[in-house]
Amino acid sequence: MSSSKTHISPDPLGRFVEIYERLEIGRGWWESAELLRHSALALTSIPGDSRALAQELTALAEELKDSQPWWRRSSVGVLLAAQLLRTGTSVAEMQAEVARAGALFRERWRFSGGTEEVLAILALAEASGDGRVSREQFTRMVRIWDALKKDHPILTQKSDWPLCAILSQDRGEPESIARRVEEIYQGLHALGYGRNDELQTASLVLFLQGDPAGPVCARFHALYGAFKASGLWMGTSDYDDVALLCFAPEPPAKVVGVVEHHRARIAELSPKPGKQTSFALAAGTAQLELLREASAAGRIVAIDAITRIVAVLAAQRAAATAAAAAS
Repeated sequence: MSSSKTHISPDPLGRFVEIYERLEIGRGWWESAELLRHSALALTSIPGDSRALAQELTALAEELKDSQPWWRRSSVGVLLAAQLLRTGTSVAEMQAEVARAGALFRERWRFSGGTEEVLAILALAEASGDGRVSREQFTRMVRIWDALKKDHPILTQKSDWPLCAILSQDRGEPESIARRVEEIYQGLHALGYGRNDELQTASLVLFLQGDPAGPVCARFHALYGAFKASGLWMGTSDYDDVALLCFAPEPPAKVVGVVEHHRARIAELSPKPGKQTSFALAAGTAQLELLREASAAGRIVAIDAITRIVAVLAAQRAAATAAAAAS
């Protein structure tokens, strides 16, 4: 596996639109425009010609699909392809490492990890230095997950594996990491946010900023409140996007203004995206603009990419559950 390269364009919004429109030209009627939009966002921070990137993503997604029997294909295959393109990983390299490192997961969990397991392995492999997940890395990830599970036995599931893989790169002891995540979680709940899986995800993302619980909770609350005050309807599905925007150093009013500007342009895309999707995408492109000079941009882009795939998977499952309940 090659190391990932991050290039923040002087105009992240324009680059995102250009890449998406390249992908949209070749989109089949059966392909999801929403998945292509999220894929375009993942490609926005990769250097290179937009046409070539779009062609490479399409070829990589097709190779990934053809390499798996239909019952093992991920519903977000094109997003996984974008992740491979971002990290410079070939399909063959990914499959070999998933097979090798997946054996470690089977030692701890009997059930199949699916896409979440692949994302966790990719995150661990990217941090390993040689593209191979070590037992020490895996054990550390498991210790963090187990510590989170003690605080939230129902909320903590395999959907948390990818972020636990990123958290495992922190130097703190797993128990102290989980303790600070819980402090953030309870701090946000005290500010009026309901206890749910979305709040746990936001707490995991906010932990990665490195600040104590008090300041990060205050930052999140101020930014969330500023979006509401601007007239946006905000819900639990927005928690992860707001948490990611908390990395931006600018005051809430500036962050909201940039997101609103980006959202207005994204809303003009064809086919027209839904309100939730346009906000999520605008949060992503706005973050790139606000972090243009940030030295940690590469790490934040990696966190953003994995968090968005997990969010899409959660939304798909929620929609399937709702459809089953209505039938």
